[in-house]
Amino acid sequence: MKGLRKCLTPFAPDQSGAVSVLYELGGIIVVVDAGGCTGNICGFDEPRWQNSKSAIFSAGLRDMDAILGRDRLLVSKIVSAADRIEARFVAIVGTPVPATIATDYKALKRMLEKQIDLPVFTIETNGMRLYDVGETMAYKALIEEFRDRERPSGRNDSKLILGATPLTYGNNYLPMTIEDYYGIDSGIEAVAASTSGIEACKVCGLKYTVECNMAHEYCEEGRLRGRVLVVHDEAFGLTIKNRYKGYCETASFFAHGQRRLDEEDDFTRLVREGGFDTIVADSCLAPLVPFYHGAWVDAPCFAISGRLL
Repeated sequence: MKGLRKCLTPFAPDQSGAVSVLYELGGIIVVVDAGGCTGNICGFDEPRWQNSKSAIFSAGLRDMDAILGRDRLLVSKIVSAADRIEARFVAIVGTPVPATIATDYKALKRMLEKQIDLPVFTIETNGMRLYDVGETMAYKALIEEFRDRERPSGRNDSKLILGATPLTYGNNYLPMTIEDYYGIDSGIEAVAASTSGIEACKVCGLKYTVECNMAHEYCEEGRLRGRVLVVHDEAFGLTIKNRYKGYCETASFFAHGQRRLDEEDDFTRLVREGGFDTIVADSCLAPLVPFYHGAWVDAPCFAISGRLL
């Protein structure tokens, strides 16, 4: 049955990915939901929530709000929050509710811009796709909103790293500031550190190289042998494949340009037919291949298992 999970828990959805990108940038993040999606983001998909603050709000939609499309009420709530919080921007993040009722995000943006003196942008996530899609959408929104602003004096860095969020990198994520998105043009050198980084560079027309620093330790001599299968993020897999001198196949539940796994059975079939000597993947995948007796190199992926590196 398509979509049936017998072992793995649901992966982080697209709205969680969008919030992960925005979390530390100093903005007001409004998740357009009744409260459940925001609770899942803060309680399960955002490991920084316990130790650092971010202005994440739920729209708190009630049944009649959704039925009648009370956008003015939502706008008034956001304006009230903006009056109380020193913020750099307002980001409106979608969920299944606004996707179902066809919320007019452009209208929300226009209404807000008339009442607050802050950049406003929307990210039309729908909760039906995985976190990497939401991260890509957030990066695109940030770059489009701030790329024409002048980079602060003293910042001569010309390299932009996209995709190194906790959902892929765990505690090894790369902190960013809103100024990192200022003055981005097609000539900037970008590093795609994950699947979302690769896709963001593509949709924004940026030149890029693929490199996942946290994958380097897995390439150390003696850790890999024979035919190797890497199941993780796309950039993680490509980094190991480019460094390993033997046969290496990569696959991911979050891939666009390599072998994509949509179901648990896809992974089981790949391992059964591949004849691999070493698997590099989150250990939570091991119960899916009880017949496999080769080497297993544990590579936690927070978006899959909730385990931090």
